[in-house]
Amino acid sequence: MSFHESCQNIHLIHENGATLLHCEVRRRNNEYVARTIRLDRHIGNTDGWFLWGGSNFTETARDIQLVPTERGPKLTAFLRTRDGSHRELQGLYLADKIANENGELVFLGP
Repeated sequence: MSFHESCQNIHLIHENGATLLHCEVRRRNNEYVARTIRLDRHIGNTDGWFLWGGSNFTETARDIQLVPTERGPKLTAFLRTRDGSHRELQGLYLADKIANENGELVFLGP
């Protein structure tokens, strides 16, 4: 199940040069627990494009936002390219690779 279907209060936290996804995640017993996943451990930047399975995208991004959509939360940012400019606004659907496993946010792999 995509994490957003069993979570509430989904938002980003910017902390110590990293971007974290934070939300209240429902467990099987319907209890909600606060959980955080460090997006920089799973998302990178390759020449101005988001990359699943990469790392440290925050270092080369500006205007990082979380946009709600019908498909789930979309991470958006302007990402720096190899020549130092920034590509147009990029987006990545977090529900494609993040799941709720009994109250834990887990990355499903690249």
